[in-house]
Amino acid sequence: MKATTYTLIAFFASMILFTGCVKHDPFINIEYNCECGDLSLGDRALSVRLAEGFVPSDDAPNLYRYHIVADLRTENEVANHNPNHDLALTVDVITDGASTTVNAVDVLVANEIEVPGVDINWEISSGIVNVLITDNSHILTFTNVQAGSSGNGGTIDAEFTIIPQ
Repeated sequence: MKATTYTLIAFFASMILFTGCVKHDPFINIEYNCECGDLSLGDRALSVRLAEGFVPSDDAPNLYRYHIVADLRTENEVANHNPNHDLALTVDVITDGASTTVNAVDVLVANEIEVPGVDINWEISSGIVNVLITDNSHILTFTNVQAGSSGNGGTIDAEFTIIPQ
């Protein structure tokens, strides 16, 4: 009787071990893109993660600040889950009506940010930034902006549709 009980216990234990395994679908890396515009750096199209705009001070209602973050990693680096390597762009522009065009050197700050701990300011040497204000959105355009630091950079061309906060 004891032998039968031990045999049954061993049988059920082995069934639990072999059938108790949970199977999951394979991991799929989801790449976030805010779908708010396009940004190219030289001949590369970068994935835009964030584009936002706001008035930073009630004292200057015509001053808008725009933040844009784009992924600088290559397709291979993204596929292999390399740490973040981003290009952060900040534009401070005083708007004067429905359309404002300014020199990028005067209003644009670019930072290359890489995990862990790299934060490099890029020099902006030329280019145009245009803001077109509509009833619901701002269209922010970069044309032929020359930006970079040692080893990285190039011509930035971009267009973003931003819903100001």
